[in-house]
Amino acid sequence: MNSEPPPLPPRRPITLGVILAFVPAALGLLLGTLPIPKAQMSQCCVAAAIAAFVCCVTASVLLFRRSTAASIVFGILLLLLNFAIIAGMGCAALLTTNLH
Repeated sequence: MNSEPPPLPPRRPITLGVILAFVPAALGLLLGTLPIPKAQMSQCCVAAAIAAFVCCVTASVLLFRRSTAASIVFGILLLLLNFAIIAGMGCAALLTTNLH
């Protein structure tokens, strides 16, 4: 009889998911600090919101695939935070188009 337990599958690193989860916050801060002309601000906000959405969903999927309770809770919290950031970018895009 073989008394050795089967080998555990290798664990995926969490760093890529965490880095992607904080990209929307970095994009929001970048939009707030760059001197972007008002004519191009709405286009930049929409592009940043789309990029933030892709990063947000990808990061959450990467965190959910780890299947641990802490990573799933962390993924849900970051998903909600990033959706708030994306909504802020969308509101900024709408407000800058209405100012012209």
